[in-house]
Amino acid sequence: MKKARNTLFVILLAVFILAPASEASLFLSSWGISYGNWDPVSTLAPSHIAYSVEDWTGSPSDGYLDPGYGGNGYDVEAVYAGCDNDYFYVAVVTGFPIAGRRSGDEIFAPGDIAIDTNLDNIYDLAVDTDAGGTLRQTNLTWENPSVGGHPVWGGASDPLRVTGWSQSSAPAAWSYGAFHGRYAIEAMIDRSFLGSETGFAMHWTMGCGNDVGEVRLDCTPPVPEPASLGLLGLGLMGGGLLRRLRHKK
Repeated sequence: MKKARNTLFVILLAVFILAPASEASLFLSSWGISYGNWDPVSTLAPSHIAYSVEDWTGSPSDGYLDPGYGGNGYDVEAVYAGCDNDYFYVAVVTGFPIAGRRSGDEIFAPGDIAIDTNLDNIYDLAVDTDAGGTLRQTNLTWENPSVGGHPVWGGASDPLRVTGWSQSSAPAAWSYGAFHGRYAIEAMIDRSFLGSETGFAMHWTMGCGNDVGEVRLDCTPPVPEPASLGLLGLGLMGGGLLRRLRHKK
């Protein structure tokens, strides 16, 4: 009987390890996010965070996604950007797989996550989905979405992917995997790569440009309130007075 229980335990353990992790993610799960529950609710989420949700809930195969059509298979359901003292976080939840989707003779691939580090409307960093999340920096050249070699959706989904750069380095962590029946693209970027910038914008779309996700984030540290500064000053004055009284004794 004991041997049978041990065998059952091994089988269950193997099933657990080999089963696809539908909720596995770098950080979205720890932020309390799951499909349909888009608000970060966990105290593990960074204090600076911005996100945008536009989930298509109609027919799986059609529907206007803005800027194009496509339904759930092309939907950008939510995008996130966050920061703490160590990392800059970016994430996209989408119905679009990393392998891309075929339409006729064309295969549309996922685009790169484009990041504007000083809010000048120039995307100067790219998280390269074709290269396992490698960070591309400096003198970036971008390709825009197209269908049959023609621009689509009036440029609303530009840019698509980076095709040239001067520098590259791997982000701290990267994932493009299954997430609650969809896919989550996530990257954690060491803030040392970002200099002293505190304002960021991010953008993502797929090769056909059917849907697009964008968000802006202010990572400026909070300024202490006057009342807090006053309490700090009183505390320092009280400490100094106490030291003088002790010295006199």
